[in-house]
Amino acid sequence: MRSNGLEYQEQQPDSPIRRRVLGWLVGLINLGVIAGFIAPVLGFISSPARRRREPGEWIPVLNAHELKPGETRAVTYSLMVKDGYMTAEHRYSVYLYHRSDGTVLAFDPSCPHLGCRVEFKERKQRYVCPCHGGVFDTEGNLVSGPPPTGLTKLPARVDGGKIWIQRV
Repeated sequence: MRSNGLEYQEQQPDSPIRRRVLGWLVGLINLGVIAGFIAPVLGFISSPARRRREPGEWIPVLNAHELKPGETRAVTYSLMVKDGYMTAEHRYSVYLYHRSDGTVLAFDPSCPHLGCRVEFKERKQRYVCPCHGGVFDTEGNLVSGPPPTGLTKLPARVDGGKIWIQRV
């Protein structure tokens, strides 16, 4: 069998440029897939930093004459909160303590341990967490139990015959 070169032609390998373009294309696709997985994780991790707000406005929660010196009271108030395009009424609670020097302390009623709502025990003059037994004094300081800190204090003031708090 003789070959004259016309019947058989050797196939040339793909050109180097074609391979390089194909390599870049595969690399870009892989980069897009990886970015698709990483972007939500980065968004989740960074969301608390983006949620930081400036201190809120001052809100009147009670007439000052309704809270006697040495008295502690739970107060519930409502705020209209705008979330995106919706505005809804939200109800919040706060504990107020009227010191003998005339100043008022305000506390978030959530236990700093796991967020259970604390209760004020009038006879003991203590805030008590029913979930894990955290105990706090009338100033919100930790007395005993597993919570790492005292109750969260909110800025409060008496002005114009009303007790005002500032949501933070």
